[in-house]
Amino acid sequence: MEEIIGHENIWAYFSQVIERGAISHAYCFVGPEQVGKKCLARKLAANLLSCAEEKLEVNPDFFFVTRLFEEKTEKTKKDITVAQMRDLRQVLSRHSFLGGYKVAIIEGAEDLNAEAANALLKTLEEPTEKTVIILLTNDETFLPETIRSRCQSIFFQPVAKDKIVAWLKSQGADLALAGISRGLPGQAKTWQADNEVYLAYSREVERFFSLWQKPFYQKLKLVEDLFGDKTDNVKARDHWQSILAIWQMLVRDGLLVSLGKTEWCVHPTARSLPLTEIGLVNLEKAVVAAKEQMQENIHPRLLIENLLLILP
Repeated sequence: MEEIIGHENIWAYFSQVIERGAISHAYCFVGPEQVGKKCLARKLAANLLSCAEEKLEVNPDFFFVTRLFEEKTEKTKKDITVAQMRDLRQVLSRHSFLGGYKVAIIEGAEDLNAEAANALLKTLEEPTEKTVIILLTNDETFLPETIRSRCQSIFFQPVAKDKIVAWLKSQGADLALAGISRGLPGQAKTWQADNEVYLAYSREVERFFSLWQKPFYQKLKLVEDLFGDKTDNVKARDHWQSILAIWQMLVRDGLLVSLGKTEWCVHPTARSLPLTEIGLVNLEKAVVAAKEQMQENIHPRLLIENLLLILP
């Protein structure tokens, strides 16, 4: 069973709800990627289904939905499709195989296309007995109001650093990971489990600093390999989102350094950046805008080139 780091208040709430037999038919777990939403959702599902978490995938009353990967085209689908939601509706309409609850987790609920959202809405409007649907999303505003209004929203905040430190200490891992994980236990777990992933992250930090005070053509050359995956556009966009999150963090750290608040910086290599405080604020706004526009299918190269033009 994957250990939950933090979110004790949320689990205590669900423990009480389960004890009273007052579980709702639909929840929307909202919070940043890797904050622990899926981890807690799986623990809740295992509890409701009275099975070990590691056996959820073979439990006939557990259903997990996410964007599909097409093996034939070797591409990740852009959306969760209406066919997936219709299939889910069909299986949830049946009686439980084991006579208890049926639990469905929908990962990346913001990826539901319009037709899929409408199909899910029908399921939420006509819930079957002892059925619990858990939507996981980074931003609930990307979900239709009709769906949000039929779910009980549970908000996951970044976890306190000392809780992540305690977990890393129990694993004999580098405690410095706690600070740069930005309150995201899943990030700390990933780095602790795979040093190559952490090294890749460190290389992206250094790449960001290498972009400054270079001619535009050199900046393009430094990021060119990030545009290498032309076969799976969805996967490439997801990767760029993670890159932009690193850039946003480092720009914010640069602003804190300029304000003399280095103790508030996230990254241990935080350094002064050659922009005024106003310039850094505007750059962060531009990075945030690029992240949002990336979700609206604007071409990543156009967005990144615009950011590179802003960098001095």
